[in-house]
Amino acid sequence: MSGDSPRVFPVDEFVREELYPGYKQPFGSQPFVAGPVRPFSLADNERYWLRDSLHFSEGMVPASIATLDDAQTWGAQLGAEIVGVPPTRGSVNRLAGTHVYIGTIDVDTQWQVQARAARFGQYVSPILADFGSYWAMRAGELQSAYDHFDNLDLHVMSMPEIWTVLKDAYAFHRRAWFIHFEVMYVLTANYLAFYELAEEIGLSGSQVSSFLSGQQTFYSRTDEELWRLAELARTLDVSSALMTGSPADMRSRIAALPHGTTWLGSFDKFLSEFGQRVEETCRIDTPSWAEDPTPALYSVGAFLSKPTGFDFHAARAAAIAERDAQIDAARRALNGANLSRFNQALASNQTANFAWWNEEHNYLIDRRAAIPVRRATLELGTWLASDGEISDPTDLFFLFKAELFDVMSGAGTTSWAELRAMIPDRRAYFEHWRERGPSLPPMLGTIPEVVPDPIMIEVFGLSGQFLETMRGEAGAGAGSSGAPGAAGTAGVTEIRGFPAAKGVVEGVARVITTVGDLHLVEPGEILVCGGTTTEWTPAFGIITACVCDTGGSLTHAAIVSREYGIPCVVGTAIATQVVKTGDRIRVDGQAGTVRVLA
Repeated sequence: MSGDSPRVFPVDEFVREELYPGYKQPFGSQPFVAGPVRPFSLADNERYWLRDSLHFSEGMVPASIATLDDAQTWGAQLGAEIVGVPPTRGSVNRLAGTHVYIGTIDVDTQWQVQARAARFGQYVSPILADFGSYWAMRAGELQSAYDHFDNLDLHVMSMPEIWTVLKDAYAFHRRAWFIHFEVMYVLTANYLAFYELAEEIGLSGSQVSSFLSGQQTFYSRTDEELWRLAELARTLDVSSALMTGSPADMRSRIAALPHGTTWLGSFDKFLSEFGQRVEETCRIDTPSWAEDPTPALYSVGAFLSKPTGFDFHAARAAAIAERDAQIDAARRALNGANLSRFNQALASNQTANFAWWNEEHNYLIDRRAAIPVRRATLELGTWLASDGEISDPTDLFFLFKAELFDVMSGAGTTSWAELRAMIPDRRAYFEHWRERGPSLPPMLGTIPEVVPDPIMIEVFGLSGQFLETMRGEAGAGAGSSGAPGAAGTAGVTEIRGFPAAKGVVEGVARVITTVGDLHLVEPGEILVCGGTTTEWTPAFGIITACVCDTGGSLTHAAIVSREYGIPCVVGTAIATQVVKTGDRIRVDGQAGTVRVLA
């Protein structure tokens, strides 16, 4: 393909001056950032941009763009710079309307690659030597911050006090995302070294993630507790209230049953331990489970619709047995120095286990770090609404961080009246793009031959297979909008991707493009989606296989499918375009193929 013309999905339709109606962001306030979040420009046609439906499926309100900037731009770029990742300076985001695309900032000279590699080794080696202590230190720092913010009684504070809390919450959010990428780049490097060693000594690099499975995470414990609540509902005869009707009045219907208050007591205890999580990364406009337990209630109801429960002990034992069998087989195929190198790399990766950490860290960062910002924003909004500055506390979600800081300082040039007047248009703009989200193309810009950034390969799945599929799509009927045209997928009956978890299953497909529709998945169906993250985990107890457009060996769907013992194919690029809900499909998780049967 290297001799062919570059394949391009034009960004032209998404080029605009404003991030939202009435707002052009100021530049230069963060001089150390290699590139900020901004709308597309025509120059972005020269680079690749992956739709990040993995983390942000519904779009971003103005206030959440600041937390996005902390995460995949500032945090990623500062982490890559400090750790010294040789081939990349981190990631950067563009917005198609309100929807997030992610690209990378590659290191483009050999001297810089070599210079970064030298300091990278010096930075990483001490951390890997005692990763347990290092992560305990970082996790302790994060938990200490949550203890502080969670214990604040915002309702008794004055508005200036709440404003101080909000500024502190934003500062903490930024710190949390630096920690995220510092650790992620360290662990990715260790994992990729093992992957490359496996390839060098005659094993398959794709096996490496399987060597690291079987460790329990916070989210697997969450699922176990949800299943326990489902079994308790059966025992206490409150199942009917959980399986019918809307979650909005579910609590009152359960309380009216003879043993309903007993079940609700257990449910509330569950929320106190596992409820500090939101459904999408950086979305401060969405409530946590503790604030609105609808997702948890939906999960319990879905589990009850399955005739039998899920045996986590048996599934974990099977995953561990499969892992150990693969490790034993690998060792039997090696000898001498290669066996010694394998054992050393395995031990290092089992201690500094990316497959485990990539799930475990979410409850401390990805799904929690924005909650203090949300709580303080809503409390500040309550004060401002009572003073008549805004109509509703949630109006603050439709102001940009810079606008809010400017007007709250009292020295700004924009008044509350001017900001208030823009909010209806911004709400309408968000809803317009939320509806458009499912039709947006998986990639924009120029499809590259290779992607050097290790996180983009192993987490987002920009493998050679994915890029080859996208290059084919770009040349097979892309419309003026850049989206793959009908010619690109018409008549396709087999899709290839990354073989993430072995096994073969035939069944009925359920295509989901946003986590908000996850409750539509029925027991026994095959989930087909853009990608999954931790909020999708409860579905894995009822589905029979998983297929994703994005993702690599370390993506959530791959890790969780191995733990649940179901086939999984990720990084297909086009599964959600080819497969329709109701199609009967065959998923081969070992071959990495998905076939549409009827």
